[in-house]
Parts: sequence; C-alpha cells; structure tokens
Amino acid sequence: MNQNQPQLPKGICVLETQVAGHLFTNNTAALGMLKDETIGCVLKPFGKPECGARELSFYESLQNTHDPQLKKLQNFIPKFYKKIRLEVNGKDHTFFQLEDLTHGMQQPCIMDIKVGKRTWDPLASPHKCKVEEEKYARCKQVLGICLPGFQVYTENGYKKFDRDYGKKLDAEGLGEALRLFLNAQEMVCESLIEELLRQLYDIRAWFREQKHFHFYASSLLIAYDYVALQKRLQNEKCTACQKSKQQQQHYIPNGNGLHICEVVDNLDDVDSCYPTSPTHKAIPSFENESLNTCRCLERYVKVKMIDFAHVFPSANNSLDMNYLFGLESLIAILEAMLKR
Repeated sequence: MNQNQPQLPKGICVLETQVAGHLFTNNTAALGMLKDETIGCVLKPFGKPECGARELSFYESLQNTHDPQLKKLQNFIPKFYKKIRLEVNGKDHTFFQLEDLTHGMQQPCIMDIKVGKRTWDPLASPHKCKVEEEKYARCKQVLGICLPGFQVYTENGYKKFDRDYGKKLDAEGLGEALRLFLNAQEMVCESLIEELLRQLYDIRAWFREQKHFHFYASSLLIAYDYVALQKRLQNEKCTACQKSKQQQQHYIPNGNGLHICEVVDNLDDVDSCYPTSPTHKAIPSFENESLNTCRCLERYVKVKMIDFAHVFPSANNSLDMNYLFGLESLIAILEAMLKR
C-alpha cells in the first residue's frame, strides 16, 4: 500500500494500480490518481489549468460529436463521465471522472506506453522541447514509443517498474520489457498477443484515416487480468476457446531473436505515406489473416488511448504521422512474438 496516504473524502482512495504520471508523495504537492470505490471509476487530476482545459475540451467534443469518425474514436478511449471537485489534503481540486479499465480484474497487469518520437506540443517552449527530446531518447527516437511504467503478475509474484527503469531502456530493451510484461520470456501466450493485436489494428485503422487531431505525449494503456486469462487458456470455462484452439497449442516457443534497433529514416521524409516501424518489412502482418482470438478475452484484455492534455487540431488536414510511427513499431514487436 502507498505509505503517503493523503486526506481524502469517504469512499475515495489512492489508485494503487497507477503505473505512470504524478504520484502522491511526501515531498511534493503533486496529485496522483484516485479511485472512487463506491461507483468503480478512476479520478484523474485536472493538472495545469491550460492542460486540463484542453483535455476537457477533447472529451466534451467527443461527447457532443455527430461525426462518424469521431464517434468511432469513442471506442478506443476510457469513458468520460464528468468533471468533479474533491477536497484533498484540505484543498479543493478538480478531477476527471473516468472509466476504470481494470475494474473486476483480480490481478491486473498494466503498462503505459507513450506514443510518438515527438512528445512536445506546438505551444512548447524551446526549453520544454529540449527536455522532452532527451527523455527516453534511446528507444523513443528509434521506435517512436517509450515506457513510463508497468506492473505485472507472474507465477513468481508481483513486480512494478517505474519511469527510472524505462529511461534506461534502448530499443531492444523495450522489447524485452514487453516480453516480461506479457509473461512471454520463455513461452508466448498466443491468445493474449492476438487479442492485443486485434485491438491495435483497429486503432491503427482509425489513425490511417483521421485528420482531426494530432496527439502529443499521449499513451496507450494495456491491461490484462493474469488470473482470468490463465483460466481461459486452460479451457476451464470457455467453449469458444475450445473450438477455436482445439487443434492448436495455446503457447508457442518464443523464437523472437529479432533485433529492433535498426536505424530508421527521418520522420519528416515519410509524410506522404504510412510510416513503417524499424522491423515492419521483416515481419509478416497478421492484420488481414484470421486471428484465432476468442472475443471473450475482450473483458480481460484491453488497449485504450489515454492522456489527452496535449491533443491539438490537425495541421494542414494531415495524418498524425508521429503517432502512427510509434503505433507501427509496437505492432511490429508484438507480431514478431507470433512469428514461428
């Protein structure tokens, strides 16, 4: 449990499963994320006024939209309920009330993956640009993604990794971290990877069409329930899994020896086509193939876009190539795990 417990209203507690972002600590005034135990939602601090206002505007624009493309985006983000005020440590603060993506999970494995080689927005100062450029540079500039934090349950117990761990990773190290998170260091859980890819393909398809927004410093949150997934993979209750996998093993040897730290072209050189990840050409895409994914896994495996304080209207009606580049890299790494 968190030893730096703040003074909170009844029914509100610290979100112990938070893996990235500002946390409650004794030596700072930063607010961490909270959980409303009475209705099963999470509370995200409003943050800096201009950032909070921008994120609120983003959520409200999706609530009020009649645009079919933006309505589709609602499927890829946590549900936004409302803006609320709470007293924390004797002071009033504003929070976003959001869907708890891990609600009902017994042992939630959670990873925050920040997407994009560029993580500063158009209004950032030169100093801010420089600071962001240097963060997670060893993997971010190669893959267009970085790893602020994650937690994982394994047969040996529970582990949590923070941003200090993520900052030490290079591109190949990030791949190793993903395998650790997915319990795939020795054997790959095929059904889990396939379900993650199915959801990521849907998000990628949306980004390949949308020209409404550019997302800076936004993340993908990946969550799965270790306990529930193990039960499903053991065919204890899921007849759909039995039918789809009756002639297949749920686990395949992890033969992923692919190096993912090749030099890639400058992002500015590919603005006329979809970006490709460093390993994209070497790995066959499973998007157009029939993935043997049992759709019941959707309840236990989730991929959602989060953190929208730095979302801006698309410049010149263009695709968000920065986000797409990182998304392609993540997909390529997961596809490599399925490569036999």
